[in-house]
Parts: sequence; structure tokens; C-alpha cells
Amino acid sequence: MRQRLVWLALDIYRREGIDAISLRRLAEMAGISHTLPYRYFESKEALLVALRTECTQAFDRHVHEQEHAKAPPLERIRSVAEAYIDYVRRWPTDYLLIFAAHPTPLTQYPDLLAARQRVVEHGVEVAQSAIDAGLLHGDARQVAHLFWMSLHGLMTLHVAGQLVHGCSLEDLLEPMIESMIGSKAQAAPVAAPAAASARRRPDPNRPPRVPPSDVLIAPRRRRPGPRG
Repeated sequence: MRQRLVWLALDIYRREGIDAISLRRLAEMAGISHTLPYRYFESKEALLVALRTECTQAFDRHVHEQEHAKAPPLERIRSVAEAYIDYVRRWPTDYLLIFAAHPTPLTQYPDLLAARQRVVEHGVEVAQSAIDAGLLHGDARQVAHLFWMSLHGLMTLHVAGQLVHGCSLEDLLEPMIESMIGSKAQAAPVAAPAAASARRRPDPNRPPRVPPSDVLIAPRRRRPGPRG
């Protein structure tokens, strides 16, 4: 019954929006007493958390089903990015629900937090495989977050209908993936600071240092005073 109510609420959300959902309406649609939904959800907020959890789990399954898990690391990253975009194309309102602003901390809802964490950890694992192969550099969790931020920005603008300035989702997807993979793949680790003796060695290619003006200008000679 709980799962049935979640599916009914998700159907209402997709057709009419989040404000159309209520526990009373769910009871009417399910043909049950008005008090029975409260056995499964103490409030509308708890119901919305269940919807977000359901959509997050579906999103995670879709990405796993669409990615090329056995492909070379960079191609695998590309397939994951394309799976993200494919999900948004198919279920844009569900994607918005997953990442909708929510005043209550996720830590108060373990099921939702765990579902979100699985999505993130999958991205970290994919990034780590490319790092282990020497194709990307950096911390896998940071790399995964940066990829996620880029994809999320593109997908959110697309769903909100904001890509109206000459570039569509289709126009931007491939260049963005190439930019993410290319820039990360070419980024070498930051070199350690040079030794003090090496830093003091003059560089023949470096322009000569210009002394400050107070060094270039000769000091004025004082006129001798009465005792001079």
C-alpha cells in the first residue's frame, strides 16, 4: 500500500505539479479511508521525501543500465554523462523533484540520503578508474563533484527552458563532455615547490628587475649648514 501511494502521488506530481498532492486526495484515488495514508506518511513532507527517494533510486538505476561499465575509463565517463542527460530528456520533472530545494536537512531522512549517496559514490568510482589508469589527475571525489556540477548546471537550464540564447542541450552536450574530459586529462599534478637554492638561481630568460624609483633617483645633497 505504501508503494502504491507513492506511485499515485508521483502520477499527480507529473500531471499537475507538487501543490496538487495531498494525503486526502491520495486516499480518494486509492479508494481507502482518509486516515489510512497517515499510517505510512506522517505528513505531506514525509510523502514528498518518499517521492524524492523513489525518483533518486530510479535515476541511479537508469545510469547503471545505460553506462558502458566495461568500456575504457574515459568512454565510461562519457556514457555516464550521456545517461544523465538521457534521464533528464525522459523524465525532466522527476529530475527537478530529486534536486528541488528542501528546507529539511537530508540527514533527517536516511533513506533519501542513502539513495543520493549511492549516486555520488558511483560517480566517484567512475572517476577513480580513470585516475588509476593515469588518464585523469586529482582527488576522485572532487573530480566527480566537478563533473556533476557541470552536468547539473546544463540539465537544470534545459529543464527550466533557459537555453534560449542560441545553444540547445544537443549543441552543448558534446563540447561540454570534451571540455570536462580533455581539461582533466591534460591537467598534470601541481609540481612541488623548488628548493631554496634553485629559486635563487637567476633565470636568463627573465626580464631584468627594475629597481624602485627611490633607488634610481639619486638622493639630494644637503647644503652645508652654519656648522658645515
